[in-house]
Amino acid sequence: MAKRARLTKQPPVERESDYLKRILNSMEDGIYIVGRDYRIEFMNSAMQAMCGNGEGHLCYEFFGRHPANCEHCQHQMGSFGPELRHEWHWQETGKNYEIIVSPIHSPDGKVSRLHILRDITQRKQLETQLKQYSRRLESRVAEQAEALIHKERLALLGEISAGLAHEIRTPLGAIITGIKLLEKKSVGSHDADMIFSLVKREIMRLNRKVDEFLSYAKPRLPQLRATPIARLFAEVKDILSTDQGLIGDVSVITEVQPSQLTWFLDADRMKEALLNICVNALQALHGKGTLRLEARSYYEGILEMKIRDNGPGIPAGALPHIFKPFFSRRSEGTGLGLSISRDIIECHRGHITVTSIPNLHTTFRITLREPPR
Repeated sequence: MAKRARLTKQPPVERESDYLKRILNSMEDGIYIVGRDYRIEFMNSAMQAMCGNGEGHLCYEFFGRHPANCEHCQHQMGSFGPELRHEWHWQETGKNYEIIVSPIHSPDGKVSRLHILRDITQRKQLETQLKQYSRRLESRVAEQAEALIHKERLALLGEISAGLAHEIRTPLGAIITGIKLLEKKSVGSHDADMIFSLVKREIMRLNRKVDEFLSYAKPRLPQLRATPIARLFAEVKDILSTDQGLIGDVSVITEVQPSQLTWFLDADRMKEALLNICVNALQALHGKGTLRLEARSYYEGILEMKIRDNGPGIPAGALPHIFKPFFSRRSEGTGLGLSISRDIIECHRGHITVTSIPNLHTTFRITLREPPR
């Protein structure tokens, strides 16, 4: 009877080791294991195909590097620390690799380092191309933006010039006419006084228009200071009250909640913005009705101010345009007041909107964020 051939079984550890090696050899990434003595313990097939078999060699000698380079993966990473990642340009192959290093524990308690080399040459080339394309794109966008800004500036300059010429021509015409009448020396003292009064009034009107254009053309950054809102409203009300012809019998009401509400803003600039809005409201009221100025901090970090009147309202077709420069529904207006107000409010990190219901109310709503400190 023939003797059966004996089958020798591998120890479990060796079987697991062979199984692990087969898995590593099947991977496309280059993989090698280095012991604490810097010697290469294992290289998978992909790694050997890349650079030859370096098993048993000192890692830094085989890869042509200085021993100091090994300190990073051998000593700066604990036995149970997170993996390390770095990029390496291998001059022999001319390629770029991402190297992932992590600790690996043997059954006998020995700790080695597992290195995975991933070829990222194509990715780096794509990144370089993308950066170059991004720079070219940014350059083109900057050029087009500059051209657009230049075009807009020219258009705005033309608009300002046309608006300024139109606004100056009328008072200048009245002044010139008055001067010609005075030159004739045939007018009586009463008529002369009337002409002087006319010339003075038109000069003041001209000065106001020039001030408006300068305020629009040269906005300045707000100088923020703690400002009691009730005091700000009181100053606006006092200024409005000095022009009895404008305010007439209009009742101006102010309301601030809480009464001690204080906000960081440029009081002079904000006063200018509020006055522009209030003057527009009073011109619409024609001396009759109510103008309300309200303020409250309805949640932390936000101030809300409202300017409300019960006049005839703003036509729906005009609402989208009232903050545009030079848009005015009055022949004597420059159309800059509300535009200046909007710019002042936006410089305060704020926002302004308007709603209007004919013959019921028109409300300008201003919201300001608390400035950073």
